[in-house]
Amino acid sequence: MARVLVISSHVVRGQVGLAATVPALQHFGHEVWALPTVLLASRPGLGRLVKFELPASELANMLAALEADGCWPMLDAVFTGYFTSAASVNAAAQAIARIKAANPRVLVFVDPILGDHDRLYVPEETAKTVRDTLLPLATIATPNLFELTWLTGRRLQGLDEVADAARGLGPSTVVVTSAVETPTSVATLAVSATQRIERLRPRRAKIPNGAGDLFAGLLLGALLNGQPTKAALDTALADLDRVLAASEGRDVLELSRLNRDP
Repeated sequence: MARVLVISSHVVRGQVGLAATVPALQHFGHEVWALPTVLLASRPGLGRLVKFELPASELANMLAALEADGCWPMLDAVFTGYFTSAASVNAAAQAIARIKAANPRVLVFVDPILGDHDRLYVPEETAKTVRDTLLPLATIATPNLFELTWLTGRRLQGLDEVADAARGLGPSTVVVTSAVETPTSVATLAVSATQRIERLRPRRAKIPNGAGDLFAGLLLGALLNGQPTKAALDTALADLDRVLAASEGRDVLELSRLNRDP
């Protein structure tokens, strides 16, 4: 069992943000400390946009309280996802820098949730702060293709260009989701200095939000259980596809399908 501090959004209804990442990590038996950056009544597109943002000062206070309680040496990993403001990104980055100083073995997993379908859905200042202050602290990052394009400032076509851009992003391992899409398949690409792993999975129709959050949690969970990158990627993608196959046309992800059939 590993202990993981997870900083991201949370929703009351719908499996996105913490509501997807936390069950994924728990699926692998890990202890999760979940710290929401924002609380929404329902996932985007499902219900009314009612939300409460945790101010950056309060996020910093929460992290400072954990630090004062001597929690940093207990952690095996820190995961970051969605942030509402550049100030919140900075608060998290400053805490992570202190965590790494106190605990050099900690794994830092950054899911840079910035946008999709050719548009940012966070303020540009927030996206720039993720790029400039958070990604340099990361061991692993999981951008989608649009996020990798935005973060690197490159127009990318084909897996060779995607792999080259991913290697230049900064973290030692970068996993690009939706690296190439066709009407029937979706490619995921994992790269490091010495590895390039490509995987194709079936394209699923009418999938509710949260697949990226779920995949990131599954990947981290498998890695923390000691699986090497290739095996962890295969495990995460198989678990993800089982959920997505059951979630086609549904309002929310069918996370109960994380439990494998007998």
